[in-house]
Amino acid sequence: MPELKTKTINIALVGNPNVGKSVIFNYLTGVYVDVSNYPGTTIEISSADLSVSDTEARDFGLEDYKLKLVDSPGVYGISTLNDEEIATRDCLDSANLIINVVSSISLSRDLFLTKQLADLGKPMLIVLNQCDEARIRKVEIDTKKLSQELGLDIIEAVAIDGEGLAELKQALLNAVQNKKAKLAQFKVGTISAEIDAQITQYYDEMPTRFEALLAAENSSDKAREDIYQIRREQVNDLVAKVVSQSKFSKRTLIGKLLLNPVIGSIAAIVILYTFLFQFLGIFVAGTVVDLLENSVFNAHFNPLITKLVSQILPVIKEPSGNLLFDNPSAAIGTMLAGDYGLLTLTITYLYGLLMPLVLGFYFGLAMLEDSGYLPRLAVLVDGILSKLGMNGRAIIPLILGGGCVTMATVTTRLLNNKKEKLITMALLGLTIPCSAQLGVIQGLLSNIGGITPWLIWAGTLTIVFIATGSILNKVLPGDCGQFISDIPPLRIPRLSNIFSKTIVRSKIFLDEATPAFFIAAAVVSFLQVTGLLSWIVEISEPVISQVLLLPKEVAISFILGMVRRDFGAFGLMDIPMSASQLVTACTVLTLFVPCIATVAVMIKEQNFKSAMAIWLSSWLLALGCGAILARIPLQIN
Repeated sequence: MPELKTKTINIALVGNPNVGKSVIFNYLTGVYVDVSNYPGTTIEISSADLSVSDTEARDFGLEDYKLKLVDSPGVYGISTLNDEEIATRDCLDSANLIINVVSSISLSRDLFLTKQLADLGKPMLIVLNQCDEARIRKVEIDTKKLSQELGLDIIEAVAIDGEGLAELKQALLNAVQNKKAKLAQFKVGTISAEIDAQITQYYDEMPTRFEALLAAENSSDKAREDIYQIRREQVNDLVAKVVSQSKFSKRTLIGKLLLNPVIGSIAAIVILYTFLFQFLGIFVAGTVVDLLENSVFNAHFNPLITKLVSQILPVIKEPSGNLLFDNPSAAIGTMLAGDYGLLTLTITYLYGLLMPLVLGFYFGLAMLEDSGYLPRLAVLVDGILSKLGMNGRAIIPLILGGGCVTMATVTTRLLNNKKEKLITMALLGLTIPCSAQLGVIQGLLSNIGGITPWLIWAGTLTIVFIATGSILNKVLPGDCGQFISDIPPLRIPRLSNIFSKTIVRSKIFLDEATPAFFIAAAVVSFLQVTGLLSWIVEISEPVISQVLLLPKEVAISFILGMVRRDFGAFGLMDIPMSASQLVTACTVLTLFVPCIATVAVMIKEQNFKSAMAIWLSSWLLALGCGAILARIPLQIN
């Protein structure tokens, strides 16, 4: 192996979805990467330098050289068929070394990619991960024989526990010795002679073996099928030599039952009811938020802030007229500590209401992800979503939308075609509430008492969801793409990973939400002290009072909702309403326009015309559904 001329060694982490690449990347670099048990969540490529101590840098000569790790998307092959494979291909093209992560419990699947990578002729190391799952399932692997057959070194690991990762890091550090970057200790895998014969004709046309292999596989469907057939037979023979028969386990039985249409549907209803209603609605939005809002912020924090501001500037609780023109100092004091004060209401909403709701949502979502349940839900709903112009893969952005619709809108790019992307984006903008809005609404509905309000709200959203998807599926041209999903094993979630994901995701959400909240509060406070807010409420009264049969003050929530949907939901909390009015208001606000950030992402991912069509449709849909719901005699105690 010749000495590298560059001072940077590029290392590509490559493997199928759900094999633990991101956990290994996090260990080696110290950089947190979102770890999920369903394909598509790592479409964005992450890279970082290997984390080394001063002693390691000195001992291994890293003062002059560095090891750069790239965490590629989870793929089943690299034949340039979708976005993930294209991204992985680009990572491999510039890689000096490949670390192929494979799962001990799915070798027959994972080794197909391994054989394809070996045919590239680049130095490679195998990490045989999830050995703990193999032990639980009584899967026995002859690692020594597997290493001999592949012609590659293998490190056994349980990445989530750190087992084997120190050995992997040591192997990487050994790549730099005496300040000379070498990869001589890493082997080039056994290249298939049969496949080599298939690509010989491309050697003269292509500058590298890597490009020759891809050219051969993409020259025609028949050529790809022939190469794949050879590779599949080789993998089957290899697995038969090194893997013993596994025994049936209780987890396997439960996993299969969750895919059963009847049992799986019942389980989904129970799980979502427990998560949305009992945990997020009753416990977090009810108990936790009530404690923070009333016992901490309203009882102590807000009075203290109001008192401090009042010593400097006048604070008027219910200003009338143009206070900014009549008394500028009082206007400023009111904007800081009044009804929509930047230092009172905004802080209360952010840390007394929004933060616990976001933490609660992402904690529950992480539990569902790490247990391996979400891929099973995707398979379960594939048949339903296909009738709406999508497939099971769309469940990823739809569920992520429950955390942040803006973030979920970005992930629609992992879907297969424009039709799926547009339908999913429309459903996100029209029917999916973000975590904070969801939590507030669930708290408001649960305070009414009983499950009836929740069922009316959820039932209306479900009807709108199905009707909208069905109409768009009929109107938009094209078909939904085929759905192929990896089903990881059911696992008991690791609390350390759950907490890490919850904290990181919540921080990202709050960092994005905080400026918007302050901007929204500043705008509404300005409208209040100038008298414009009262004017807007008055001109909106015919629609609010006569169409929706709601108090005119609800107009303020709609104004807030244009900036942040969750901020708009908070505005309902202090408006006196009957049970029926509250259900109507919560439903209308859920269906109301996407926030500004989401609209901006829609324009970027699609175009201005599509984004505006969704935005205007949400107005008509929200007001239309609200008008109908307001006139239905609801039996709510």
